[in-house]
Amino acid sequence: MIDLSYQSYLRREVTTNGLTNAFFNGVICWYLIKEKADLTWWGEHSFAGDIIATALILPWIVAMIVIPLHRRKVLKGKIQPWHCDNSSPRLLHLLHRFPQSLWLNGLYFGLLGMLVIAPLTLLLLWVAGARLFTPLEYAIFKGFWAGCLAATTVIPMLLVGLRANIAPANESQL
Repeated sequence: MIDLSYQSYLRREVTTNGLTNAFFNGVICWYLIKEKADLTWWGEHSFAGDIIATALILPWIVAMIVIPLHRRKVLKGKIQPWHCDNSSPRLLHLLHRFPQSLWLNGLYFGLLGMLVIAPLTLLLLWVAGARLFTPLEYAIFKGFWAGCLAATTVIPMLLVGLRANIAPANESQL
């Protein structure tokens, strides 16, 4: 079970990851598209494909950084691992069953983003009637969206990295 002492730590990590990814994704997006035409759903200048690609790549990259960083913190005794028991919420049981392989974890989080978060985002944009973005509008949207994506996915990534019983043989995968 995760105790309350993790709350401020998780809040700081969520805030840091969310704001950092919002800033950098917004700035990079603006830099790449500022002189392009307006973005439509599909075509040469489209936002749907970019959202799908970002929803795969961003969680993968964040997982490849966050999980080993927190595994090292547990191994060095800087932070206590969490333990899964019968009273733990279902989400913790699911995360406890994730493989030890960093690459598989990155793939799992990337696929979660691409297969769940991207379609939900595109559905919400479609329902909201978004048909066209100017480059500035899209850079702002993408920064905000990427920050939210990173902030929400970093919690399960942290928990995978902070879980107890990391096999010593897998330390080389950090």
